[in-house]
Amino acid sequence: MTWGIDFTTRVRADLVGLEQQTLEQLTDTLMAWVENGPPCENPRRLGGIEFFETVIAQRHLLGYIVREEPSGVLLLWLRRRPGFVE
Repeated sequence: MTWGIDFTTRVRADLVGLEQQTLEQLTDTLMAWVENGPPCENPRRLGGIEFFETVIAQRHLLGYIVREEPSGVLLLWLRRRPGFVE
């Protein structure tokens, strides 16, 4: 099964100016999701919508929604992890 991946305008803006290492890890993560689907661990709810977050390059959180039919992921945001210190 192949999973579709859609980007919101917000996440597209969040990608601008990211360092190369972060972009590479994000690409690797998304390519794995295309084949296997995203992890659905630690669900959160906001306004009745269930979403998930995963860590990218140790310092960012990627927020996303999973839909089962058709199989796909909607990327919501990529933001700095709260409390992350370099």
